[in-house]
Amino acid sequence: MSGTSGAKKKGKQATKGDAQIVKENIETIEFYKKVLSISNGIFLAVHFIFYFITGFSTASCILFLLSSAAAWYVWSMMRQFGTTKSGGAVTDLNLNGSISDYAKDIILAIVIAQSASLIHRYFWWFLLAIPLYALYKGLKMFFFSPYSQLQGGGNQEQGDQADGKKGGKGKVTRVARH
Repeated sequence: MSGTSGAKKKGKQATKGDAQIVKENIETIEFYKKVLSISNGIFLAVHFIFYFITGFSTASCILFLLSSAAAWYVWSMMRQFGTTKSGGAVTDLNLNGSISDYAKDIILAIVIAQSASLIHRYFWWFLLAIPLYALYKGLKMFFFSPYSQLQGGGNQEQGDQADGKKGGKGKVTRVARH
């Protein structure tokens, strides 16, 4: 009996409660807010101090405004995901592979592109990595989905039914996620 109760206590320690998730979400949201604010401030300061002297770049300003708007929009979506819902459910922003994980990647890619564009304006092309990465993940999910193995199992059951086997137990295939 004591062995099973110890296992239950150990399992409860590993799970996070809603209060802990909310606390971590607030910290994550504030961190990315600071990252965006500092990087935008540095970009504007450097751009208007040094580039105003050497020549005003309209293209860089337009790209900055568009990328900043996109980054702040993604941040606001992440903030909406991380706050409590009316039903009391909380989305964990620090969960690997979730939509918030991709939102963090988008914010960091935009910040890196903005910062690197201060060195040379061709670094704005780095922003193309965002849709290319999304296309890669979409194609990977479509062609190499763990559920694609289940589709082959469905054909086996149809073949068994065509052979006249009725009422037999269906074959269950387990799919390991990586």
